[in-house]
Amino acid sequence: MTPLLPAVPGLVVVACVALFALGVRLLRSDAVEGLEVEDLALLKPQERRRAEGRGPVERLAAPLVPLLRRAIGPTLEARLKRMIELAGRPDGATVDSVLSRMASMVVLSVPVGVFFAAYGQPWVLLVVPLAVVVFPLAGITRARRLRQESISTNLPDFLDVLAVTVAAGVGFRAALDTVSRRFGGPLGEEVSLALEQIRNGSSVRDAFEKLRRRNDSEALSQFVSAFLQSEDLGAPLARTLTRISEDTRRASAQAQRQRAARVAPRVTLVTSMVLVPGALALLFTGFILGADLDLGGLLGGLT
Repeated sequence: MTPLLPAVPGLVVVACVALFALGVRLLRSDAVEGLEVEDLALLKPQERRRAEGRGPVERLAAPLVPLLRRAIGPTLEARLKRMIELAGRPDGATVDSVLSRMASMVVLSVPVGVFFAAYGQPWVLLVVPLAVVVFPLAGITRARRLRQESISTNLPDFLDVLAVTVAAGVGFRAALDTVSRRFGGPLGEEVSLALEQIRNGSSVRDAFEKLRRRNDSEALSQFVSAFLQSEDLGAPLARTLTRISEDTRRASAQAQRQRAARVAPRVTLVTSMVLVPGALALLFTGFILGADLDLGGLLGGLT
């Protein structure tokens, strides 16, 4: 048994590499290759995943999901759920699906950490928790930012078209339904959902309050507040929508200027850290070469 002991680290490394390669291969494989093209075209992303079922990596990671849920606690779980809702539940994402992705990253990244630790670089194990958290949340964070920016950007034009439609004599709900289907995108989806809630018996105030809670767009929140206020006071709807559109467009322009103002210091910092040292090095190198200085004699004299 003693002669086999030196080979144990090498066997562990080989096993880690094999497990990592197998995991990558399984993640890239498609479990619905047997379906017809017509069937695949009809499947939505969440329905497609349901038809695929859980892959081998997800089955290996499934026991870790309850452990991750207990580890993050109810507070972080509520924040994660809120983040998913603000992102519009991309591809039918839920808290369980995000935790499943984190568990899958644990299964894939731990062998990599063990591999580098076996070669005398245990610091890589410190990167594993970062990879487990960052990679699954990066897509949701980006989807949330793009969705809320899309809502804030399209809201003024949406209100302008809605005001013209209402001024033409169309009822508010019918005009809202028509304009939301015409615009589509995240804003159209949110408005359509609010209309569906009204059709199912919810009051206009409750539906629009839920619309505001589902999003963190400041422009949309201002629109809901102004609209509900005009509903309570009985102000003319077309004129109110035009005023709200102007206020929203003005607020959006101000937010754009604020974002541009925050970007300027970052650009200055990057310029100072990247361009200025290189320019100074080029300048002094040219000066020294042009002056034809004897650096050997100069440095020898200094020593």
